[in-house]
Amino acid sequence: MALTRRYTLSDLKDEVYYFDSNWRRIFTNDRAIYVATKNNATLTISIVNAKGNKVPKVLQKFKKGSRIIVIGLAVHAPPHTTINL
Repeated sequence: MALTRRYTLSDLKDEVYYFDSNWRRIFTNDRAIYVATKNNATLTISIVNAKGNKVPKVLQKFKKGSRIIVIGLAVHAPPHTTINL
């Protein structure tokens, strides 16, 4: 029996979550759910430093079908969006 992994991101202080183009976003119950559409779908977690600049801190890769649920006031950039750091 295979277990489904689900990850949850919440409103951590001064962090921004960037999803690459290998994610599909859906909304349900006032929550954004990102589903990986391909293997090696990437999530970059950045922090905002004292000068207001975004600094990449963590780069995570996920398998196809992985789900990430964003709750609370977390700041997240939707898939297919390019943001220069």
